[in-house]
Amino acid sequence: PARAAAAKMLIEEGRLLDARAFLRIERMRFDSYFTELVMLEVQLLDETNQTEEANALLDREITRTPDDASLLYMRAMRRWEAGDIAGMEADLRQVLRTDPDNAEALNALGYTLADLNLPGRLQEAFELIERAWLESAYTQIPDQEVAAHLAEVLQALGREEEARRLIEQIMQRTNLHPQIDDLLKRYPELTPQATP
Repeated sequence: PARAAAAKMLIEEGRLLDARAFLRIERMRFDSYFTELVMLEVQLLDETNQTEEANALLDREITRTPDDASLLYMRAMRRWEAGDIAGMEADLRQVLRTDPDNAEALNALGYTLADLNLPGRLQEAFELIERAWLESAYTQIPDQEVAAHLAEVLQALGREEEARRLIEQIMQRTNLHPQIDDLLKRYPELTPQATP
């Protein structure tokens, strides 16, 4: 907040270049605040109607830190607002490559695909949305019913190994797991491998 206030004061005095230099120096000095400081500068550039500069800054910093989920998500939302759906999807898929359980990215991608109603992608949209919900539900209530649903969605997305690990966790936690048993009758390939 202090850095934001300082940068805003410089901008109000017509010293945008100084404000940007200040934020760049702060990013180098405080690496742990790198992402927040980039996002702050993007926001300040937007507020001064310098969208192209904001986009260029975001592109440059993502090139340097290609797995920064927050910056990728920010750029994805900006691309969506600009009508660049392919760019938005590419950024969200990059987030999901490094953080497959990112509920925010799963939701955004799922709802966008659902809204576009593209032929052949509605099922994928549904699975992404359901998975985002199930991921967050499972972290709050790690019970076997939610786990069974989540495992089924993971299996549908071709992520059998993750589904198998999830099932194994539940089976180690309790001897009674009727929902998991039902799931394994339908998808025997998800049965965890017995370790010798």
